[in-house]
Amino acid sequence: MNGMDTGITITTQTYNRADELRQTLRSLSKIDTRGVPAYEVLVVDNNSQDDTPEVVEEFSSAFNGCLRYVREAQQGLSHARNRAIAEARYDIVAFLDDDVEVDKEWLRNLAAAYDSGDYAAIGGSAHLVYSCQKPRWLEGRAERFLSKVDCGPVRRLVEPDEICGVNFSVKKEWLTRVGSFRTDLGRMGAVLLGSEETDLLERVARAGGTVVYEPGAIVGHRVSPSRLQRRWFWGRCYWGGRGQARSLPESQITCYEALRATWHVALMGARILRSALSYGPRSSEPFFHTQNLASCLGFWVEFLGRLSRRIRPRESSQAPVESLTS
Repeated sequence: MNGMDTGITITTQTYNRADELRQTLRSLSKIDTRGVPAYEVLVVDNNSQDDTPEVVEEFSSAFNGCLRYVREAQQGLSHARNRAIAEARYDIVAFLDDDVEVDKEWLRNLAAAYDSGDYAAIGGSAHLVYSCQKPRWLEGRAERFLSKVDCGPVRRLVEPDEICGVNFSVKKEWLTRVGSFRTDLGRMGAVLLGSEETDLLERVARAGGTVVYEPGAIVGHRVSPSRLQRRWFWGRCYWGGRGQARSLPESQITCYEALRATWHVALMGARILRSALSYGPRSSEPFFHTQNLASCLGFWVEFLGRLSRRIRPRESSQAPVESLTS
C-alpha cells in the first residue's frame, strides 16, 4: 500500500487540556493489543501553553516506545489532524478526542472490523461519562451534541454524518485520494466550529469508499461541567450550523436557498413559542427547539455571508460598463 506499514496509528489532538490528556493516555495504556499487527499512539499538541509535553513524557514507559509527541503550532483542530496524517507511520489512522476513556477491547475490535471487509473508514460508539448530575433539561436528543454515538448493536454501513469525530478512523490511502481535513472547518481554539470529519467522510463516500459503524470499538466521552450549560449547547449548535453552510458546494449558494434558510429560522422561532406554551419555558422540549434555532441561525449567517461574497464580484465587474453607458 504505497510503502505504508500495516497497522494502526492512534492519534489524539490536544490544546491546553493536560489533565484530560493524562486520563486518556492512562486508559490507552491499558488496551489489549493482542492480534493487532502494529500500532502507535501519536499525540499532536496544537500549540498548548500548559504542561502537555510533560504529561506525554510521563507515559512514555507505559507504551514501550509506541508513544510519540509532535507539536503543531498552526491553531485549529483540522491543522492538528492533518499533521497527524502526515506523521502517521501506519496505513490506518484512528482519531480519538483527548477526553475519552478507551475500552480495553477497542483496538482489537477496530482491527478485526478492518480485517472483515474492504472498508475505507470505520467509526465507533461513544457513551457519555458525566462527572456530575445531568440537568433535567438535557435529554437524549440533545446528548448527540456531546458526541454520543449509538448506531445499534451490530456492525453496519452508515451515512457519513452518523459518525462522530470523537472516535473514528480512516485508511490513509483514502486520505491520499480525497484529500485531508478542510482547515476552514473544525475547532479553532474556543470556537466550536465543526463538520470537518463529516465533510471528509462525505468525500470518501462520493469517491466510492465504504463507511462502517463498529459497535465494539467503544469509548466513553467525559462531559465536563462547563458543557452542561444551555449557552454551551447554543454555541455548539450555532457554530455547527455555520460549519454546515460552509461545507455546501458553490452551486447551492443561491437566493432561493437563502429564502429557505430564512424560513427555517422563522419556523424554529414559532416552534419554540408553541412548545414553551405547551410544556413550560424551562422544560426540555422548548430547549430542544432553541438548539435547532441556534443551528438555523448559524447556517443563515454563514450562508448569507457566502451569498453576498458571490454576488459582490458580479456587481463590481458590471460597474465599469454602467459608467461607460451613463
